[in-house]
Amino acid sequence: MESNAGHAPRARSNAASRKRSRIHGIIPTCASGHLVLLQPVLVVHLRGDVQPALTGIPTGGPNTSVTDEEIPKQLDSLRSRIADLERRLITAQRDDAEFMNTPRSQSRASFMHSFEPALSHPNYRSSPITSLGSISNSDSRSLCSPRGPINTDGPLKALNSFQTDDPVEFEIHDPIARSILAEGETYVIFKLYFTNCHPNAPFLDVDLDTDIDRVRSSSILLFLAILSVGARFWGASSKKACWLHPRYPDLVHLLDAEIMRVTLRPRNDDQKLETVQALMLCAHWMPFDVAANGERFRSRFSEGGAWQCLGLAIRWATSLVLERSCHISFQSPETVTREDVQRFRTMLYLVESDHYLALSARRPSYLNPEVLHDVLPNFLKCKYVQNTDIRLTSLFRVAYGAHFTGCRPTSIESVEAFDKDVQLIERHFISSVSDQLTDQFTQHFPFTSLHWYRLSYACAFLDVTDPTQRTGKALTWAIGWSSEILIHLSRPSSKEVNSGSGWAQLEPDPSVVDILSFAIDHYFVVIAYAAFFLVNSWLSNLTDINLRPQVHHLNETACEETSGSLLFRLVDVAARTLEAASPPEGHLARRYVPLLRGMSGLVLSGNVQGQKTSSGTSAVMTETNEPSSEHLQSQLGEDLWEMWQQAGLEPMIWPSLLDDMYEG
Repeated sequence: MESNAGHAPRARSNAASRKRSRIHGIIPTCASGHLVLLQPVLVVHLRGDVQPALTGIPTGGPNTSVTDEEIPKQLDSLRSRIADLERRLITAQRDDAEFMNTPRSQSRASFMHSFEPALSHPNYRSSPITSLGSISNSDSRSLCSPRGPINTDGPLKALNSFQTDDPVEFEIHDPIARSILAEGETYVIFKLYFTNCHPNAPFLDVDLDTDIDRVRSSSILLFLAILSVGARFWGASSKKACWLHPRYPDLVHLLDAEIMRVTLRPRNDDQKLETVQALMLCAHWMPFDVAANGERFRSRFSEGGAWQCLGLAIRWATSLVLERSCHISFQSPETVTREDVQRFRTMLYLVESDHYLALSARRPSYLNPEVLHDVLPNFLKCKYVQNTDIRLTSLFRVAYGAHFTGCRPTSIESVEAFDKDVQLIERHFISSVSDQLTDQFTQHFPFTSLHWYRLSYACAFLDVTDPTQRTGKALTWAIGWSSEILIHLSRPSSKEVNSGSGWAQLEPDPSVVDILSFAIDHYFVVIAYAAFFLVNSWLSNLTDINLRPQVHHLNETACEETSGSLLFRLVDVAARTLEAASPPEGHLARRYVPLLRGMSGLVLSGNVQGQKTSSGTSAVMTETNEPSSEHLQSQLGEDLWEMWQQAGLEPMIWPSLLDDMYEG
């Protein structure tokens, strides 16, 4: 009621406003907003006589002309009004007392109704909603607003306090209850996810989280996140032009609504591990937007978007104190529960993802891996460990190695030391899984994640070092790691071809194609960046067209056939691998194909006018002659330019040869 007007939000539903105005017309308040207990308007004695008590009520003065017949009617009317007034007053006092005595935890829990999918039904009714204004004001760290009509809460609290006349329609985001998916479809989509997608990011519990009913009743956000990823591959087996589920846009709409609710209108029940896991899924497989005509599909993926989504997951994990508590139980492994393992595994992957993206985006990492690293052996010994946990802990160890320099190495020795750490981790990983049944992804692990960590680490050093030092060991190592990432995309029989002599076209490896069809979004950045790094090194005259160190005189004419060069074949096989791994529409890999095709066309043109200058020095662009972003955008085209930016493929040098990308 109005006893908490200063704390209550300004935005109210029409029904609530009407109710308040009716009550306020009867119940006065003092200046502070507290209810003033009314003096009885009429005192009713046991014998039924009515005695005037307030001068505001007509008492039959000299100007009053009331007949004896009208007195009983007025008495009946007054009694009715008294009874109604007493009911309203008692209700107001009870509500006020209940609010003042409600603990903070109960206030938070009552802010929104709890939705149980098992109870969902078109005729489902919810209990009245308690305003978030009372919750926000229960926070001891917030300044109390003066009790009155003006609300001085911050903008987020004002947004949180918004209510709707139909809370059930606004809050139910269950796709089955909303008739967007049938139950059979959810079973198939869950199977698609855990069979094909989960091995790429194995932080869920395959024994528990494959139970659809458990996930649905526990967290609608995680339920929607899994469905949104699996629904991207609904038609993968049939190789249709588009793999998306027919109602994929509706599913993403529900996911967006649930993320917005959790972010702006969190319930007490949202404080759980599943919220962190759902946001991690969204960061690794960002949704697609479908155009109004249903014929164009656009991925939301960008490194900035992934960074923000991962940041939300980190914020929730910090709120749950995961980084400071999930390792404690592993100090006594005999007492570890399945829930402990779930929390630890999720935090392992979150910390690794934080460092992985920090290296890619050239930003500092946030989470400290040290306390988790100390108990890794105990984690791997517990009875709830999964097959993929060996690979996950190896990734985590690599992130731990990068953490000591803040993901920003400043010397060639740091790069060399990090490479040695990764070599030891890779050797331990291979020996650990050699006698075990592993997933297909494990076979490609050393050539994907581990090589990408090496390449990212070396490029982070090249990014901050003096330009004169970019031709040393670190560059040679980075070129080698980029080459190996792309060579691994080809069939095993062609991986022996590592030079220009006796060239053969590299063919995509079917097993790699299968993995990339369901890979996390960032893997396509890995492939595109590896190709770009090699092309840029060639354009910068640091290597020849077969990726050998440029030791020839700069005025010599290249004599190799460009179509048979190692550089062209690596970029070409990368483009054809992504083409084979994706449908023409509705897959992020398809967006990177034009980028790779453009780079292969650039190499195939064989034009070296941008590589040499008349003085015989490398054509390094300076600030004065570097083409503007508008010029590059016009040359690349709108879509290719946007992909170039979103992939983070900003070159160290912009050669003038870029102007001729589409010529020849």
